[in-house]
Amino acid sequence: MANDLAQHGAMFALLVGFAPSLFWLVFWLQTDKDNPEPFWLLGTCFLIGGAGVLFATFLQQSLKDVITSPSSQIVAWAAIEELVKFAVFYLVAYNNPYNDEAIDPAIYMIAVALGFAALENIFYVLQPSISANSTAILLTGGLRFFGSTLLHTISSCFIGIMIGVMPKVARGAALIFGIAGAIFLHATFNFFILKHDTASTLQIYGYLWIAAIISHIILEKLRRVPTTTALNPS
Repeated sequence: MANDLAQHGAMFALLVGFAPSLFWLVFWLQTDKDNPEPFWLLGTCFLIGGAGVLFATFLQQSLKDVITSPSSQIVAWAAIEELVKFAVFYLVAYNNPYNDEAIDPAIYMIAVALGFAALENIFYVLQPSISANSTAILLTGGLRFFGSTLLHTISSCFIGIMIGVMPKVARGAALIFGIAGAIFLHATFNFFILKHDTASTLQIYGYLWIAAIISHIILEKLRRVPTTTALNPS
């Protein structure tokens, strides 16, 4: 098994890296099953969201000698990732005519976030895959599935929810509050994880799953809001 993993490490990393994102994408798309978004637009959000990892990493590496405090880095890195994901959504789907329901911003933000998480997962799994460390692969993949991938989804979904529930006249406030909330969720998760304390890790995972359940309930409510072009800013 070790030899097989060593020979096909990159392919295995792709499989294990993409699996959590694809699973969660299918799961969250069920909340918009009554009037699903076009596959090509969701796919574009997903793919460009993945490319956003490269830009976010570039920014983080560029600032690591400027922002040296560990606590400041946690917040700054979370802010960079959330702003990059939002920028992808804004450029690809925000002004699109298909963004016409209250639930749509959240769905597109989720697609972007899962694309981002997919490439990030691949980078995390690639090294143990190449070195044929099956235990590390399974452990990393499992943690990414239950933690980081879901974190990206929930934090980005929060921005979409704020856009969906706020009236058009308060769109600016919705964006500010949504992005600030996403950064807070992301930074808080990372802060607890980096403490390397089992109790803290279990606690923040519990909070994350509670947030996921609440987000799912809200999306189910937004799904029942009548179709309106008021969401489209154009």
